Amino acid sequence: MINSTPIYNKFKYVSAECGSGKTTAICNIINNSTEKFILVQNTQELIKQTAKQLNNCEYIITDTVQKDESVISSVINFLSSGSNKTLLITDKTFFKIPRELLSNWNIYIDDVTNFHSFQNINEGSSEIKNVIRNVLIHKVQSLDDRNMYIAAERNPEVQGDVVKNILNQLSVLNDNDLFIMNNEYFTDTEKEQLNITAWKDLNKYKDVSITFLGANFENSLIYKGNKELFESTELEGLLTRKTALKDRLKVYYFSKNHKLSRTWKTNNPDKVQKIYEFLDVRLDGQDFYWTKNKSDSQSLKNGTEISPDARGFNKYQHLMTCVWLACMRPSETEAKQCELFFRIDGEAIHVAREYESLHQFVLRGISRNFDSTETQTVYVFDEWQARSLTDNIEYIDLGIDDDEQGQRGRPQGSMNKEKRFTLDDTKAKRFRRWKGSNPELELEAFRAFLASATNADLSTEEIKAMWDKYENEVQKTSKN
Repeated sequence: MINSTPIYNKFKYVSAECGSGKTTAICNIINNSTEKFILVQNTQELIKQTAKQLNNCEYIITDTVQKDESVISSVINFLSSGSNKTLLITDKTFFKIPRELLSNWNIYIDDVTNFHSFQNINEGSSEIKNVIRNVLIHKVQSLDDRNMYIAAERNPEVQGDVVKNILNQLSVLNDNDLFIMNNEYFTDTEKEQLNITAWKDLNKYKDVSITFLGANFENSLIYKGNKELFESTELEGLLTRKTALKDRLKVYYFSKNHKLSRTWKTNNPDKVQKIYEFLDVRLDGQDFYWTKNKSDSQSLKNGTEISPDARGFNKYQHLMTCVWLACMRPSETEAKQCELFFRIDGEAIHVAREYESLHQFVLRGISRNFDSTETQTVYVFDEWQARSLTDNIEYIDLGIDDDEQGQRGRPQGSMNKEKRFTLDDTKAKRFRRWKGSNPELELEAFRAFLASATNADLSTEEIKAMWDKYENEVQKTSKN
């Protein structure tokens, strides 16, 4: 199913470092041409910034449309009007444009390399399962010998207001073309969580002039999974570094044993807090930028917090220090589904997701300035993150790698033993199924599982037993 359509025109791509001037070079090409262009970027703020470099352009984003009009309808009106202005839009808008409206436009997709989504949907209704399986998707096929995963395509012929409303609520299905799902969701009546990896099918744009711009583009999943779709090209006038990037970074890290994950953060709040407290003291009085996951409760007292996925911005390039406390690792389920989808290994997925985001984040600072030779100081969580940036790394021992304290229990040999309550086979099986679909053992996912209709019949003792099972699995994972 993947990439089965013959390719007549390959997409071009430019792979060049952050800060080398890719966007400026494209703006110069547009300003010196009489052809029609669409420039696609990943944030509204960046679009406003880029528009200042173009002579004759219009950007259509949330801020520029009337309250009673949508962004996509405004874009469709613009493309249908015959205008020769350069159009600037976000990638979310671009992929909603009807394909036939893109003819005769030269399209640059600037620093947008993530074309897949992953989402868990918690819904146990057999009726909704039937709608998803038999109405919203089609061309379903098995992906593995055990029939654990299925591949499918979005059904373009969805009819009826009610079904369309359901589709609109499931944005991961509505906004993408190709899917991988856990088949057990449809075959097991007790299964309540659907894991979806979704992807946009670039084949439908095969006869459109599109050039992709990115740093380390060859490491992106969109390239690794579709190499036959792309051919490299170059831009004139890009900057070159006086000093190699790896020689301009000094990276400190706090863990030799743990790769940062959301589960580890949830299970070790005291250790996470130690890092924040250390950095508050170390960076007191300094100007720096930093990031974390939105779900994290801790915050640094000083510095400027920005998104972990900030791209293209120049306003932090005077700063000498940054802190990365975000986790961008894919879950084991997502990684497995991506492996099946693209037939590439899990480490490549990790590189594309976390290390590339980290690289982009660091290059918001002084290291973005190609003419400078000054060293930028970076703080990350683990050694793997540090080594993805440079060999100039240093370990800070805050006790993060100390063994986890085991749960206190009855002294060995004690005669005062109570008979331990155990779940019956049916309810124990529920937990095993949940664990199989949630290998990351995320706390919020477990809470949602306990609160689901499936577990409405649990007694107080059974709920406690479920929590015991969950905590035991978390402890096992943290020791591995």
